[in-house]
Amino acid sequence: MAKRKSRKMRGSNTYGHGIKGRRGKGRKGGKGLPGIGKHHWSYALKHPEYLWGNHGFTSHHPKEEIREINVGTLSENIEYLAENKLALYDGDKYEINLEILGINKLLGSGRVDKKIVVKVKHASKIAVDKIKEAGGEVVNA
Repeated sequence: MAKRKSRKMRGSNTYGHGIKGRRGKGRKGGKGLPGIGKHHWSYALKHPEYLWGNHGFTSHHPKEEIREINVGTLSENIEYLAENKLALYDGDKYEINLEILGINKLLGSGRVDKKIVVKVKHASKIAVDKIKEAGGEVVNA
């Protein structure tokens, strides 16, 4: 009959099996996230993302990033844009396509004192009213 190792190794803490100790994830309480509702509950409280169930919903279509500009900013910089050929000056009106500049929404903050024809994907109601009041036009792209 072979001698038991546990009798020889009393007080050694690992019984000759090193740090891992012959475990198949047994010494750390299980593989994955077992015991999350029992002996690992304090871990679950510190990391609530590991609690059960599905949360929220998954959006399966790409979201469009909103890049906006105010009508006041556009009115202040329209001459500079026309000098750099990003806008056209046609006698009494400026024409600009904001999608070329990477802008897809026109907002209504500021003052408009020039006639501007703006081509943009989205525009707020206040922005459209201010452009029309100044003699311009907003065209949805």
